[in-house]
Amino acid sequence: MNHDQSEPLEHLQGFELDSAGKPGEDAVQTYERDGVVCLRNAFSQEWVEQGRRAVATVIRTRSHSNLHSAHQEEGQSGNFFFDTFLWKRLPSFQKFTFESPASELARKVMRSRSLLLYFDMAIVKEPGTRAPTPWHYDEAYWPVSGTQVCNIWVALDQVPVETALRFVLGSHKLHDDYRAVDFFSSESMPGHTRPEPPQWDLLPGDHRIACAPMNPGDCAILNLRTHHSAPGNLQHSNRRRVICTHWFGDDARFNDKPWECNPDERGEGLVDGGPLECATFPRVH
Repeated sequence: MNHDQSEPLEHLQGFELDSAGKPGEDAVQTYERDGVVCLRNAFSQEWVEQGRRAVATVIRTRSHSNLHSAHQEEGQSGNFFFDTFLWKRLPSFQKFTFESPASELARKVMRSRSLLLYFDMAIVKEPGTRAPTPWHYDEAYWPVSGTQVCNIWVALDQVPVETALRFVLGSHKLHDDYRAVDFFSSESMPGHTRPEPPQWDLLPGDHRIACAPMNPGDCAILNLRTHHSAPGNLQHSNRRRVICTHWFGDDARFNDKPWECNPDERGEGLVDGGPLECATFPRVH
């Protein structure tokens, strides 16, 4: 089976939270089976507005040395940029990261008793941005091992099919390891010797690719080994603003890999195979 991009994409099923604001057992089992789950209305309008204000602060200060940005070719509009570890320097992000529903959603979906914050992140694809996010999985970039590690991707704008994340369902269970690739050039990151990740949408096979259109306040929670990608944003006027928070659960351990990628913070006093709690990765639960 060849996953022709002209064919209609499967959509992730969306799950509503229960009356206590928690994901149900069906949502948790979907995450465990597919490596990703989409939660509807997981963040209130108040949190969406708080997130938008936080991202606006990043945009105003985007000359900061931590920022990663790719401009379009000359004569083209658009811009794609992201910034990380924002809670450390921006009170608006500290509030969103530590007080929003994100941490409790992560803990419940991963069935974890404890929880550490890894890092928070703002991602913006301005209208007219052609740059896609290449196929990758997060563990290739991170100095961590374990199964209870996740990324919560919160939509702050309408995300139609044309700009929605794509996921290879069940890919978190694959045993093959792949190298990290640069988000802007799609080239391999320095020091990586593993094979390049598959171009899943062009690869014949029986794997399933699903996308996640979202409304503001919806989120996708994905496992650190789930392969995913995203198109550019060719909409004429709508931004694609996102806040991601990344979390360590019970079995996450420091993995002292021979390369450093984004984020390049390694924490303080960590030992290979040991726990990750430190000032940079604080305990939340």
